[in-house]
Amino acid sequence: MIKVDFIGLLLTVFFVGLRYPHYVVIAASIHEIGRLLMAVFLASHVDSIVAAGAFGRMIVSEEHTTIINALLIYSGSLANYIISSMIGGIAFEPTTKLLNPLAQLKSPFAVINFRLCILSFFIQMWKNMI
Repeated sequence: MIKVDFIGLLLTVFFVGLRYPHYVVIAASIHEIGRLLMAVFLASHVDSIVAAGAFGRMIVSEEHTTIINALLIYSGSLANYIISSMIGGIAFEPTTKLLNPLAQLKSPFAVINFRLCILSFFIQMWKNMI
């Protein structure tokens, strides 16, 4: 079952890119597709997905090893990082613009994917440490 959390998506837009909300929604979709593809690749049975941008989660019914759990948890961030690296626009942006959600960017899609990758990685790390 897939659920969409609009509050989580709005918070993701607020933290990742207020100037480019349409790119944030596309990057969040890439994030969730990356999670789903990793679960299918690892032959896991997905019970539910909460699509909330960086704040989303996926519930898997089987218990796996630590490495497979880490792959499932961080696969969305990995998908965003791969897309950001393939586009390659991060190298052309000043460092101050990489973290500012209101900055005007030369390559916004690459930077938005990079920001979502970082935000999601830290949120998932925080969720799983508690």
